[in-house]
Amino acid sequence: MSRSMERKLLYAVSGWQLLTGFITIFFYAFYWKMQGADTGLEQNGFQSWFDNLYIFSVTYGLFFVVIAVLNIIFARKLLGDNTLQYKLPVYWIGLAAVCYFLSDYISLMLLLVVAVMALAKNKPIKLQTDK
Repeated sequence: MSRSMERKLLYAVSGWQLLTGFITIFFYAFYWKMQGADTGLEQNGFQSWFDNLYIFSVTYGLFFVVIAVLNIIFARKLLGDNTLQYKLPVYWIGLAAVCYFLSDYISLMLLLVVAVMALAKNKPIKLQTDK
């Protein structure tokens, strides 16, 4: 049984996560960096607050980039046709829970759809291989 729909949805969610990560790193994080530089205040405490926001924003964006790259690798290497999948859907459900707490509802929706589709296709694949 073909798992091409799951792969396509995983590529879509990975694209969304890459876009989100790069926007966070290159626009939002640099916005905080420039806000600290534009204040004109040379106080170390105030500047370190903006530096901490910058570091947090870059880390947040890199999290999305790493997750997107992992999903692409999983889609290419582990999500093959006619293979039973048990661990990957559990990973995607856990990742969807993380996306819920990060308020990334597009990733949440797509990851849950991919996980449910992968689990639903396990039964026909198992019946087909048992014959």
